[in-house]
Amino acid sequence: MHKRKRRFLKKGENLMMLRTIRLEKAKKAEQQKELTILNAITKCKLASSEVIPGVKELLQNNTIGNLVESLGRGNKKKIRAEAADALAHIASGSAEHSNLIAKAGAVPRLIRLFQSSDPEVSEKGVLSLGNLLHFAPNLRDFIISHGFVEKMLAIIQDTNTSLILSHLTWVLRKLCISPQPSPPDDIAGILQALNILLYKPEAKILEDSLMAVRNLAHGSEMIQMLLGSEVIPRIIYLLEHDDAMVQKAAVQALRNIASGSAEQIQELLKHNLLPHISALMSHTDADIRCQVLWLLLNVADGNHCQRQAIMNAGLLPKILENLKAEAIPLKSAAALTISMLAIDKDKNLLCYLMRQGVIPEFCNLLFYEDTEVICNLLQVLSTMLDVDPSFTAEVTGIIEWSGALNNIKMLQGNENEEISSVARKIISNYFSN
Repeated sequence: MHKRKRRFLKKGENLMMLRTIRLEKAKKAEQQKELTILNAITKCKLASSEVIPGVKELLQNNTIGNLVESLGRGNKKKIRAEAADALAHIASGSAEHSNLIAKAGAVPRLIRLFQSSDPEVSEKGVLSLGNLLHFAPNLRDFIISHGFVEKMLAIIQDTNTSLILSHLTWVLRKLCISPQPSPPDDIAGILQALNILLYKPEAKILEDSLMAVRNLAHGSEMIQMLLGSEVIPRIIYLLEHDDAMVQKAAVQALRNIASGSAEQIQELLKHNLLPHISALMSHTDADIRCQVLWLLLNVADGNHCQRQAIMNAGLLPKILENLKAEAIPLKSAAALTISMLAIDKDKNLLCYLMRQGVIPEFCNLLFYEDTEVICNLLQVLSTMLDVDPSFTAEVTGIIEWSGALNNIKMLQGNENEEISSVARKIISNYFSN
């Protein structure tokens, strides 16, 4: 009896020892796992200041696999945040790096990460997703398929924390870049999110939201969706914002929307667009004025009624002011807009343009290297010479006086067939002597 008791105690001691050994092994394995993750993070941090490791090296070392595993809920918050940060660095290597991260299963874990209540963890998760999209736009629908838009919308609706909203808006801007003509999946959720973000007070959130609209506005189908949403009146309102970057982003968004069909342009004009852009044509920021001119060029490219709407809004004198500016991008954008307005060959308009001194300005731009600009300007000069014999002599006189005749002669040998053809026509018809 006594011996059996002793044997039982010995067996119990052995079980305790086994449990202790197992716990120690598990602890060592956990420590080794944490060390592996920290080493991977350290390597990526070092690489971020130099050259990102190549894909082959990352695969051999299983660096990405270790980092993705460290994003799991069982890891410490600090490790999850640092792993997401390291993945963001790797993603900046190339599209191949970003696609490799997505393939390793990082996307659903990063989406869970940005929903964390810990601000640092949430921030790193959002920024890592943003880098994936920035360097691999093809991941757009893959990321959406994991519920990104739905979860982002829930955060946007429930929080007023500027930092996380700013980061999410930046990711949304990247998400709206269109690698293919079809609208992104869950476009309804994206438009709903934009309609909330466009009413936020922070200038950076407004700018990124407007750039998201600009990125979306490609192709007739997507432009029609935007026109049918509630965002257009708000974008036009933001043209008068006191931040120049917000104004510029609003103009760029409207410029892309105005690249649609004549019917879609007309729908845009119904929102009283033209009176709102008048003041911007005298803006101190030359780039904003340039963007407005490109917007007007798209409107003028619609139909005769839309070209007439620009004239009726009193915008032609302001276009002419920009034609006489020193900056070449402004001059060329204004010249192209005028050439589009003159496409109907209206004698009164052409006469007005001539009296306003556009011919010398046009002739100066014939030295510009932009083929489209030169071609359009030659077409307008040819139209002015053709439209009415009563002022042909005046037009030829101005061309000679401005010193542009020799340049038109040289353009007869231009490699662009359309340019050389119009130049030859002008010289043979009006300057043959």
